[in-house]
Amino acid sequence: MPEPKLTLWEKARIVAIEAHGLKRAAAGITHQPDIDRRVQRVKDQARKRANGSK
Repeated sequence: MPEPKLTLWEKARIVAIEAHGLKRAAAGITHQPDIDRRVQRVKDQARKRANGSK
């Protein structure tokens, strides 16, 4: 499935989530599945928006 086209707001949300993950990685936390899930949720919402689903 191709990646959805992200709006500027969605890109900013992903950057903020990734920055939070970097702060935790600097603290020594290497296993962060919640960060992956949060990024995937943003992409899923973008896909729904692009397909016109609610």
